[in-house]
Amino acid sequence: MIGRILILLGAISLLGACTSQSKIPEFSASGFISDAGVVRLWRLNDQNSNPQVIVAVYSPYQGKNTTITFFEYRQGKLWQIRHQSFDNKNKEQQQLRFDQNDHVIFMQRKVNDNKVSLTEDDIVRWRFESDRLIELSTTLIAGNVHLYQGYWREGEIITCSGEKRDVSFTAQAENRLLRRAKTSLGDLAIAWLEAPQGNELLLVANENFCLWAPTKDKL
Repeated sequence: MIGRILILLGAISLLGACTSQSKIPEFSASGFISDAGVVRLWRLNDQNSNPQVIVAVYSPYQGKNTTITFFEYRQGKLWQIRHQSFDNKNKEQQQLRFDQNDHVIFMQRKVNDNKVSLTEDDIVRWRFESDRLIELSTTLIAGNVHLYQGYWREGEIITCSGEKRDVSFTAQAENRLLRRAKTSLGDLAIAWLEAPQGNELLLVANENFCLWAPTKDKL
């Protein structure tokens, strides 16, 4: 599974030269699989295809340390980062704000309501992550890699918007859904990718992804 997505990313990265000339949709959702978990991306652009907001949600395979990060931009420049990480024991929040000259004008980090200093390395890492996600989301959009979230109900797949989709997964992914359904009550929440190279089941859960999923109007 990881191998297929890595191959996909490598293939569509060849479209980079065309991407700069293509108009990116105003709102898009995509994602990818990392070595240790799943990253879901939502992106809102201005009329010039510059990012206004990128939302990145990272869900690890092991543990429940889900992270949600908002990258916000003004006039094509990074303006604010809001990051939240939480598991069963700890909660961490970080916030950075930049002026038009890319100078930090506000920064804050809290771990379980205790203030902790952000280091210069932290700031460099966040700038790098912003640039990385802009490039990755642009490449994924150019490669027609689309993220969907919704429900699986006895073999039927319905998106958060109520659309029924005819989606086929690998036999391994289908078995995963069937096994999970045997121990769950009600519909299963799922997240998946659709691309010209094939579909990929990302997540299966009992929580309702649709309750918080970013939309164009919400961003």
